[in-house]
Order: sequence, then C-alpha cells, then structure tokens
Amino acid sequence: MKSITAIIEWFGPYDFAGAKEAMAKDYGDGLYMFVGKLGGESRSKLQYVGIAKNLRSRLNARHPILAQFLAEHPSYKGLWLGEVVSPRTPGKKLKATDQMLDLAEWAHAYFLQLPLNTQKRKTPPERPIVVYNRWWKTDYQTPHSVRPNGAWPDLIDWVGEDYPVKLAWFGGKFINKHAEEFKTPNP
Repeated sequence: MKSITAIIEWFGPYDFAGAKEAMAKDYGDGLYMFVGKLGGESRSKLQYVGIAKNLRSRLNARHPILAQFLAEHPSYKGLWLGEVVSPRTPGKKLKATDQMLDLAEWAHAYFLQLPLNTQKRKTPPERPIVVYNRWWKTDYQTPHSVRPNGAWPDLIDWVGEDYPVKLAWFGGKFINKHAEEFKTPNP
C-alpha cells in the first residue's frame, strides 16, 4: 500500500485564550499538540496530540486533557495548532474524520508514545504515512528557528509493519539562504 504524505504547518505556542482567538478566524479542521510539564515532571515534553473537524468547538475548557493542563497551569502556553497543507486523501470518506488527519495524529501518538494519548499508542497506524512537521510563530509568517521540543521530529516515515519507522530530526549541515542566493550570476 502506498504511503500518504501529510505536511503539517504547526503554529504556536499559544495560551488557551490566544488559541481560541486564532481558531475563531483561521482554523477549520486540524491537529493540536500539548507541550508542557504535568505535576511532578521536571522537563517539558510532548504530552498529547488530537484532531478535530472543527478545532474551535473541540478545544474548550471541557476538553479532558486541556482541562487537566489548565487546572495545573492556568497561564499554560504550550498549545500548538496544526494545519495539514498537503493535498488531502482522494476518494470516498469512510470515516467522519479525514483520513489524513487521523493518520497524522495516529503516527505522532504511536511513534512518539505520547503519554496522554491512550488509544492510538496501542497499535501502529492502519496504513503507511509520511509526516513532515514545520513550525511557525503565531504571526503565521515567521518560522521557528528551533523546534518547540527536542522530542518532536521533523519527519516520521512509516512504510508499514514489515519495515522500521524512520524518525528524523534535521540538523548537522544546514544551509540557510534565500532562493535567489543560489542563482549563478550571469557572465
């Protein structure tokens, strides 16, 4: 079975009020990630990834995970909103949730073993997927120069159960130039 490719643009970090404001004007369906510390943890880590057909209606004070974060950290600022920018999976929808969103959430939850995702940590995604994560500031134009958390990979590449998963954190040799700087000057 061929892999689905999900390119996800993550925007954040937001506090709850900032996320609500952003969702009111800019988001429909998408993903969300909680990054932070829960009671007794000494380091910030990836905690939970979720999906919603309507982020605005899903992310509210009744959300069980968000409520836990807000109770422990009222000024919590570690909420990331994700938008899939690659073309969606063609064909008839078999589930109410878009398959690309479902698989992207599932890949994060399973391969990163996110502690607050209980269901999707049990088995790998039902079909191969490649997830490419990119992080942006809340102005939607400025890329983050450093990923929000060292455990959050740039790439998750899963070909299927007979193959190992590849998690990649880009680094090492890095070229940071504008496209026009690659142009060869005219003689």
